[in-house]
Amino acid sequence: MKKVRSILIIITAVFILALVLITFYSFSSHSTTNRIYEKTRYIMGTLVSISVVCGNRNQAMSAMDEAFKVLQETEDQTSKKILTSFTSQVNDAAGKGTVSAPGFFIELLQKSVEYSHLSHGAFDVTIGPITALWNFEDGQGDLPDPEAIDQKLPLVDYRELFLDKEHRVVGLKKAGAMIDLGGIAKGFGVDRAVSVLEGEGMAGGIVNAGGDVRLFGKKPGGKIWHVGIQHPRRTNEILASLKLTDKSIVSSGDYERFFLKDNLRYHHILDPKTGWPAKDCQSVTIVSKTALEGDALSTAVFILGTEKGMALIEELPHTEGLIVDGQGKVHVSTGLKSILLWRDNSN
Repeated sequence: MKKVRSILIIITAVFILALVLITFYSFSSHSTTNRIYEKTRYIMGTLVSISVVCGNRNQAMSAMDEAFKVLQETEDQTSKKILTSFTSQVNDAAGKGTVSAPGFFIELLQKSVEYSHLSHGAFDVTIGPITALWNFEDGQGDLPDPEAIDQKLPLVDYRELFLDKEHRVVGLKKAGAMIDLGGIAKGFGVDRAVSVLEGEGMAGGIVNAGGDVRLFGKKPGGKIWHVGIQHPRRTNEILASLKLTDKSIVSSGDYERFFLKDNLRYHHILDPKTGWPAKDCQSVTIVSKTALEGDALSTAVFILGTEKGMALIEELPHTEGLIVDGQGKVHVSTGLKSILLWRDNSN
C-alpha cells in the first residue's frame, strides 16, 4: 500500500512539474510584454544582425526568418560571384542583347542609375570591369597592371546601360561592360528586410548588414535607438553616436576591405574615373530615410571627396552626413551637428 501511495505521489509531482513547464513555455512564447529578440546570419559577404521588438517570441522568430529570406534572395540575384544571378546574366549578355528580370531587380538598377547621375558618375553601377581587376578579400591583394585599368576604363559609363522598366528588360550596350551592385545592394536588401519586419507586425527593430543600418519603431518602453559611428583608425572604438528611429545610418570607409603595399593603403572604394582607390577620405557616414540611399551616397561622397561630397549632402533633403577626411579631420553637415554625441569632446 505504501508502495502504491509513493508511486501516486511521484506521478502527481511529475504531472504538476509538467504543468508548470507548459505554463511557463506558454507564457514566454505568447507573452504580450514587448522585448527584444535577435538573430545573426552570414549573408551578402558580411554578418547581418536583426533585432526586433515584439511581445510574442514565435512571431518574432518567424518574422526574422522571413527577413533573412529576402536578404538571401537579394544576394542570390545581385551578386556578381553567383553565376545564376541576374547581375551575372546581364554581364554575360553585354554587347549581345537584353535580359528579362524581376521587378525588384529592375527597381534596384533604376535607383543605381539615379545615384550614378546624381553624383555625376562618382557612384557608377557599371564599374564592374574595374572591380574585377582588384582583390580585397583576404587583405593580401596585389596591385593590378595600370595598363589593364586604362584599357577597362572606357567600359565604365552608366549611360551605356539600357533599362526598360515597363517591359522589365536590361542590357549593357558594350561588350565587356559589367554592372557591379556591391555599392548599393546591401542597402537595398536591408530596406526589403525592414519592410518584411514591419509587415509582420514588429513594433520596432534594427537591421545591420555590416555597417548598413536601418532602424524603425522604438525599443521596449518607448526609448529611441542609440547607434554609434565607427572610428576609421581605432578598431572597436566609436567616434560619435546619435539617437535615431525610422532612419538609416550607413558608413563606408577605407578600413573595411583593404591591403597595405609599401606602407600605402589600397581599399575597395574605387573611383570610376581613375580605376584606383579614392584618396580624400577615411570614412563617410550618411543618415537618410533608407539604407539604399545611404549605401549609394556614402560611396559617392567618399569618391567625390570632402568639399564636393559635403556640398552634395547639404543639397539633398532629409539627408545628413559626417566625413572623416584623409588627414583625420571630421566634417559634419548642418543638420547633424546638434544631435551628435561625441566620444571625444574636442570635436
